[in-house]
Amino acid sequence: MSRTNYKALLSDRMEKDFSKWIKQREISEREMYRFLHTMKGTAGTIGLMELSQFCATQLELFAEDSDTLLPVDSLQSLMVALRNHFKEENSSLITKVEVNLQKEIPTNDVFVLVIDSDAELASYIKESLEEHGIQVVIALDGKKGMELFYTLQPQMVILDLQLPDVDGFELISRIYEPAKNQYVPLAIVSSDDRIENQIKAMEIGATDFLSKPLNMALFVPYVLNRLRLQKMILQETLYDELTGAGNRKYFNDVLSQMTTLSEKSKKTFTLVLFDLDHFKKVNDNYGHPIGDEVLQAFSQLLLKKKRDSDYFFRYGGEEFALILPDTAAETAISFVEQTRLDFANIAFTDQSNNSFHVTFSAGISEYRQKQDTLVTKADQALYQAKKNGRNQTMMFEIAAFELKRQLNIIIVDDDSLVRKLISKQFAGWKPDDFDITIEEYADGVSFIESDWYKPEENYMILLDGVMPKMDGLEVLNHVRSQYPNDNIVISMLTSRSNESDIVLALRSGADDYILKPFYAQEVVARVQRLTMRLFK
Repeated sequence: MSRTNYKALLSDRMEKDFSKWIKQREISEREMYRFLHTMKGTAGTIGLMELSQFCATQLELFAEDSDTLLPVDSLQSLMVALRNHFKEENSSLITKVEVNLQKEIPTNDVFVLVIDSDAELASYIKESLEEHGIQVVIALDGKKGMELFYTLQPQMVILDLQLPDVDGFELISRIYEPAKNQYVPLAIVSSDDRIENQIKAMEIGATDFLSKPLNMALFVPYVLNRLRLQKMILQETLYDELTGAGNRKYFNDVLSQMTTLSEKSKKTFTLVLFDLDHFKKVNDNYGHPIGDEVLQAFSQLLLKKKRDSDYFFRYGGEEFALILPDTAAETAISFVEQTRLDFANIAFTDQSNNSFHVTFSAGISEYRQKQDTLVTKADQALYQAKKNGRNQTMMFEIAAFELKRQLNIIIVDDDSLVRKLISKQFAGWKPDDFDITIEEYADGVSFIESDWYKPEENYMILLDGVMPKMDGLEVLNHVRSQYPNDNIVISMLTSRSNESDIVLALRSGADDYILKPFYAQEVVARVQRLTMRLFK
């Protein structure tokens, strides 16, 4: 399958800028500097080195902070020179970056956030990384980047210094603390690679400073390297070596984050404390190596059964903890009870091949606003379970009845096969905390004219880029102009032959795009991640 022609995309963007200048008749020196600055970085990254070097020399003729107006007529020779770089047959060709690396990082767990106002460059980075199993979401400004950072919880952030609404240094300062807690690499990329900028980046907490243009042959292995390092650090510092569960430090960090998030969003979560019954007797009767096997078996069972969004920890000794976001206590108790039965059925053997079984007791407490005693109440419920004879689950209190929230997945695509494949995959998704409705539309007009929107519900719209009657970009613009953004996530479905729509889609308010052809299962996994911000 052919790679996107980013050279053509860059040329189209340049011509649009030229047309805008001609209509204005004048542009500021600051705007001209910004134009050349962006061209330099993008051109070099996609392989147009002569154009990048030309823009670098022209940058020296303009002041970054000057508002002096320049007549467009005086820029004609520069515009002709820039055009010639796209006409020359010997211009650098866009070639696919080949990186021979083993994919040691699970694809479903890896998410990189790229924050850059240069949509063409961001799209090129996205395509290059996704070829190596790394999912990428793009934000074209700082506000969107902040929102996606807190809702998607990426494993790495790559951001440009020059953003339209916030200084890149300021954005790094805002996200540094939560990024530090999870060892998330923060990489600044910029054409302005003066040493003072590099020093400042290190002082405020950035992990790396990369100069534009990016060398993609090095950039892709660099990102993979940082992700592997983050995974290794997390494994060594936040997880219990014996069981693979999170350690007590990680528990305290997550509990603090969940409490803060719940108080802001007014949504609940549940804490479960587990205690393996009579575990001291297991160690005394069978020895500590057998006891370790029991601890490992319990952890493996929980890690296998829990949802990806849940957090599991070794709380201390034979005590464990489970945090279930967006989950009421009455929902959690059925999960814990089934787990209790499953664990009780596991047969362990001692040195003489005699079998024995181990059970656990559990205490459950649901978080309430401003409740400072969540752990205490779960511990009290656990104490009551042990007092009542062990091998049972006790709940401190049962949450009041609460109506489930609603997520509407809307598929707008003129290909009936695509609609059916995606719908079938989503039919198997059964979240505990919200109901799902799937709607299909064969074209944009029928979707727009339908009575699809209810303010109290949430929406994930999968929108084909090219359709009869009304194309996807028109539908996107209509939705973004007529409806609020906070309860609607939009992902464009596009083929590689229509990559030019991607840049415009991102600028028009698309949250993401998914390239055709795709596997329906991948679409579901991506949507599950993107819709997290609707329920936080």
